[in-house]
Amino acid sequence: MPTRNRSIDTFRGLSIVLMVFFTATLKLSRELPDPIRHNSSGAVHFGDFVLPMFLFASGLSLAYYLNKRTRGGREATGIDVFHRDVLTRFGKLAAVGIILSPWSTRGFLQMDEVMLSGLLFLACVVLYRLDWKPLMGMIFFINLSYLGLSELDWTGVFKDYYLGGYYAALYYLPVMLSGLIVGKNIISHGYWSPENGIIVILTAIMFAVSWSYSSIDKLSATPSFMMLSILLCLVLFGIIERVVGALGEGGELEYLGRRPIMYWIIMYAGFIIPLKIWDTYSDSRLPLDLSWHIAVLSSVCLAVGLWLISKLYDQIGLKKT
Repeated sequence: MPTRNRSIDTFRGLSIVLMVFFTATLKLSRELPDPIRHNSSGAVHFGDFVLPMFLFASGLSLAYYLNKRTRGGREATGIDVFHRDVLTRFGKLAAVGIILSPWSTRGFLQMDEVMLSGLLFLACVVLYRLDWKPLMGMIFFINLSYLGLSELDWTGVFKDYYLGGYYAALYYLPVMLSGLIVGKNIISHGYWSPENGIIVILTAIMFAVSWSYSSIDKLSATPSFMMLSILLCLVLFGIIERVVGALGEGGELEYLGRRPIMYWIIMYAGFIIPLKIWDTYSDSRLPLDLSWHIAVLSSVCLAVGLWLISKLYDQIGLKKT
């Protein structure tokens, strides 16, 4: 049984590069054209779907992680070792999220992308043993619960926090959970299995239903946004699966897909934190007044530069070992 999937690594690598690009452009220019904006209230942009891409990819890879450690329904490394590995992995993600939170969110200890990923990782580990049918049922009821929030007029709380805050984590769970379901089906039957075909149909139905009572809005963590995100991820991953299958490898995106959190940390250490410190002690305010052309070019150069730093870091580490 394979322990890694090159298409999944490539897909996750693409998602982390896009996350860096859209994060950087949003900090560098006030004049971004509509197609490269994101996180705008009342509007939908491609950049809004990049975080769900990363969460979906994390769910896909989590299926391989858990399959390796729970083969045959038993913890292959021993139950104590398994639980320790899970808690260690969550602890690392939570620690990174807490450390970065003053820079990545609107306040210390608020939920950012890394903390969200850690929380959903823990939830998916707990739910991993369930069959895909009850998991899809759980996704349906999570979506339906949003209708209750809407009726009580409680959904506005999401807009008060970055990514909707901890309240929104439940409504992001279907994205990673869908990735987990699809990943388990890939391990058992391959991506183009009938089971995954049913997942696509059920997700499309849930999107249509949820769209009838919630707008497609990332900032409000609406079910219609999450279901549309899953559909886009399924299509894009299918394309990458074909391409990687034809080429036999995913190139540098595959490499970055194996190092996403490190790549994210390097971006904050080398770009976001220095930029925000400069912003604090200068007369200007983020975002900067760069033209969108310069902002896009700078963001592309930043993504390449972070990749080079990541490669250099790995080379130094290999030489030490």
